[in-house]
Amino acid sequence: MKKEKQKKISVFLIDDHPIVRDGVRSYLTSRSTEVVGEASDAPEALLKLKKLRPDVIVLDVNLPSMAGWEVASRLRRLVPGSKIIAFSIHSGEEYVVRMARSGARGYVMKSQPTAELLEAITQVARGGRYFPSGMPDALPAAAPKSSARKAPRRAPRR
Repeated sequence: MKKEKQKKISVFLIDDHPIVRDGVRSYLTSRSTEVVGEASDAPEALLKLKKLRPDVIVLDVNLPSMAGWEVASRLRRLVPGSKIIAFSIHSGEEYVVRMARSGARGYVMKSQPTAELLEAITQVARGGRYFPSGMPDALPAAAPKSSARKAPRRAPRR
């Protein structure tokens, strides 16, 4: 039986903390994910992403130079084929909703195990969405029209 080789998911990391980027990069590359680049702030990310077209962008919500939702909106125009996952210390609904409205296809809290981020990357790269399970009522109205799919871990609305 021949094993079919799967294409690695390409990821770009945006976080102002080097230790976070190093840890996430190390974890992802050890799990057959290709980290194609990284940036510590919005201007650096926007410059680098003009040339790159990653499958997924992992975006810290709190950057020193620009708010995460502003960066997400710009990235949607700059690299429309790339899907954005917000990565944050904030668990408040207002952050999740604002990022979804700005084009994020997923939201992962930094307090979660790293495997949660990998699961979100995989889900979003396949065209799905990945948001905290406690937010089902707020997200369908907040998400852009192109984000119609929901992560399977959420129960459907009735």
